[in-house]
Amino acid sequence: MKKKLRKSVTVLAASALVFTAACSSDNSSNGGQASAPASGAASGSGESQEVVTLKVFISTANVPTNIIDNPQMKEIEKRIGVKLDFSPYTGGGDAKQKLGTLIAANELPDLIYNDDAETNNLLLKNDLILPLDELIKTRGQELDKNIKQGLDYSRAMFSNDTKQIYFVPNIVGDENVYPSGYDLVFQLRGDLLKKSGLSDPKSFDELLQYGIEANKLEPQTEDGQKTYLTGIPFADLNGFDYVDWNQAHYQGKALVKGFSYFDMETNTLKPRFSDPDNEFWQSMAFYNKVFQAGLLDPESATMKGQQVQDKGKALRYHLGIANWQIGWPNNEIVDKKDMVRGFIPAMLNVRKDYAQLRFSQPVGGSMKISIPKTSKHADKAMDFLNMAASFEGAELMWNGPEGYTWNMVDGKPVVKAEELTEEEKKIIGKNYLAPLMIVNGHRKNPNGWFTRYGDNSPELWTKGYSEPEKEYIKENNLEYPTQIFDQTEVVIADTSLIDPVVMDSSNSLATNETKISNYLNTNVAKVIYSKNDADFAAAKEKFIDDLKKLGIDEVMEFYKAGMEANKAKLAELQQ
Repeated sequence: MKKKLRKSVTVLAASALVFTAACSSDNSSNGGQASAPASGAASGSGESQEVVTLKVFISTANVPTNIIDNPQMKEIEKRIGVKLDFSPYTGGGDAKQKLGTLIAANELPDLIYNDDAETNNLLLKNDLILPLDELIKTRGQELDKNIKQGLDYSRAMFSNDTKQIYFVPNIVGDENVYPSGYDLVFQLRGDLLKKSGLSDPKSFDELLQYGIEANKLEPQTEDGQKTYLTGIPFADLNGFDYVDWNQAHYQGKALVKGFSYFDMETNTLKPRFSDPDNEFWQSMAFYNKVFQAGLLDPESATMKGQQVQDKGKALRYHLGIANWQIGWPNNEIVDKKDMVRGFIPAMLNVRKDYAQLRFSQPVGGSMKISIPKTSKHADKAMDFLNMAASFEGAELMWNGPEGYTWNMVDGKPVVKAEELTEEEKKIIGKNYLAPLMIVNGHRKNPNGWFTRYGDNSPELWTKGYSEPEKEYIKENNLEYPTQIFDQTEVVIADTSLIDPVVMDSSNSLATNETKISNYLNTNVAKVIYSKNDADFAAAKEKFIDDLKKLGIDEVMEFYKAGMEANKAKLAELQQ
């Protein structure tokens, strides 16, 4: 295998981004487990403690129903005396509105995990959340030790210039490039591609041809349900993000706020919706052709993400924008012992000189964690964050407790070689809330192993692969499907200087931004539903013209200026 290269394309100064906190922590040689913080977060302390229930708001689309009964949660209760109650919000795609309601009613929970910058800014400006500096000093030693770069960033970017810490970022230090995930490439049915006699598609036109042939081969599922090439959850807020998700990533661009792309090669923002020749409009043209061919699920206009996942799991789609977008159908296929079907990655026109997989998060992800002033258990909330910032806690949340899916062997965690049972699979944290709730996102424990234990045993990955995946591996001389990415240069993106830029409601452009957002949510699908090429061209021209009239150029300029201002803030912090 060629050595994987990483070209760090980032808007942050390199000295601030190295993962030194993870690599130089002076953890003891106790199997990488973090030393016990003042809160008593280490397991086996032998001290009985009062169990406190923390109400948690987390702005994710779906909170798994079994998360409360998951052994991870029970182990957390045992270690730090904390239960988590997710009743303030259990998903549904309206997290921003729900949190706004809780703010208005003065019914904030004990912990808030929220990825909406505008609402977080509201919490801060209205003095609704605690400054965390003192709590971190007395009960947050693991945060200070393992994610200091994230705390410094939060102090600089999210303190309303008070230089205090109000938000703890999630998954600080994560590079988020691991072989078992291929979230930024199309997934197509390898078995149907083989039966069609077509070669791997390298363009949208070839992908459409695959869709036509796949539908001829399998027009309906075994239980008689009609199949389609794919479906898009336009009923979700910003469901249109699925349209250009892959094409943008194939070309080294990230979807960011301000109606822009973040170009990883130039470290600049570029128009996303108003450039008629870019990745967005290339993708729009493709989906219009899919629609004209009768291969776009007609319920797309009214579907939410969960419905798309359910249909994907039922094999009603022959193409997924990503594995997760269609509900990880290979898991269903393998569980049913299906030796024929399976999805494989489709690279299409990915850049030849590099391939961008995902984003690095040296200073944390988009989820920001705060403790409301009304919390009666702020100390225990900090205990939980402290545990989530330790390697011991992060590894518990990624992998579940020892004895279910892994065991310590010669001082190192080793995953089970045999196939996991359904119950054991439920223990694996990355299938639930781990990526959102973990604070310490560093992929490598200072003792040398990957914190997601499955990444330490690549020889076992094939056990969970479908037959088409295994064939894909063999034909391409790979060990796992996405090793194809490891054989080219990888661009690592970091969007942490655009993420904090927020349009204040008092800004005269705020109304324009809202109108543009509403326009996009209402009209992207309408353009795709154009009946022929002429109608599509006319709809495209009107769409761009309407956005110009709504002031999209001025709004984009606001975010560009904000990103430049954040560069100056960071430079000041580093002095």
